Amino acid sequence: MNYFKIALITIGYFSTVMVPSSAVGQNADIDAALVQLLQDVEIRRYLEQQELDSLSQGTYRTKGGDTLDRIINLTMPNSSIKRSFLRQAFVQANPRAFRSSNPNRLVAGVDIRLPTAEDVLALIFFTSPEVIADSTAQWISYP
Repeated sequence: MNYFKIALITIGYFSTVMVPSSAVGQNADIDAALVQLLQDVEIRRYLEQQELDSLSQGTYRTKGGDTLDRIINLTMPNSSIKRSFLRQAFVQANPRAFRSSNPNRLVAGVDIRLPTAEDVLALIFFTSPEVIADSTAQWISYP
C-alpha cells in the first residue's frame, strides 16, 4: 500500500501524518479546505501586522462596525485622560471622519490621525500654553 506524508500545521506546532494514498484521493475537498484555511490565516496575520504598522505611524484606517470607543481602547488603552476629551480630540483632529462632527457617526474606510498631546491641550486651552507662559513671564512672584 502506498502512503503520502501530509504536513499539518497547528498553532505553534508542525507535525506529519502518514495517510494511505487511496484516502488522499478521496479527501481532495478536505485538502483544498486545509490549503484555503492556511492561506486565510496568513492573510489575517498580514492584515494585523499592517494595522499595527499604521498605528505605530499615528494613523488608523476605520472599518465597518468600528466605534470611536473601540478605537480609543485599541490605541490608548491606559490613558488617564477622560474619554469625553479623547472623543473630542479625535473629532477635532479628523473632521472628515465624523458626520456632522458627531463622535457616534464614524465613517468607514477613512484613515484617521491619532490625536497628540497638543490636540488635547487645544481642547482645554483657547490660547496655547507657550503664549500663556510668555504673558506671565513679567509677573512678580512672592515667597
